[in-house]
Amino acid sequence: MTRRSRLLLTLAVFSCLVLNLLSGGQVPAPAADTSLRTFFTVRSAQKDNTLPPEIRKEFDKDDGSPLRSVAFDLDGDGKEEKFVLCGVPSAAGGHQWLVYDPARGAARGVVVGTIVFIGRESDDGYPKLETYWKQGGDMSVVFHYQYARGRYGRIDTLAMTLWETSEYFRAKPPLDLNKELVEIK
Repeated sequence: MTRRSRLLLTLAVFSCLVLNLLSGGQVPAPAADTSLRTFFTVRSAQKDNTLPPEIRKEFDKDDGSPLRSVAFDLDGDGKEEKFVLCGVPSAAGGHQWLVYDPARGAARGVVVGTIVFIGRESDDGYPKLETYWKQGGDMSVVFHYQYARGRYGRIDTLAMTLWETSEYFRAKPPLDLNKELVEIK
């Protein structure tokens, strides 16, 4: 390498460092994901004595503890479906949520996660769902669910490192835990 090329390379590296320092080391956040309608976490689940005991058979495991739920009208018919939270994590390690339709007495599938995102896009009249949870160590997991033939089924899985998790949440609109189940604009 010639002296001149070393000098140019040094100037290029120095310029990058100076520009990074001037920007505060910040990279602009991507545009907010407007495909999300709302979200909720396990802290939104309230004790629900109206649920029939036979729905417990839908969970991988169940300890018989009181069931808690989050109500939300998924299909826009004016009647709320319920996300029923089981007291025992799934075999994968995340919280189990049974999507239950009390008006029809129908189980619509189990989703797994600590945070449940409800999308704007739908399949067969029901919104797409996305769940997130920290699996342990430096890993997080995201599942994507789609509604078909009367039930939610998992269609995709993402296992993420800490950096990937950070990027995942940077791509989401800001999540205010005091505004769970509020429409995301």
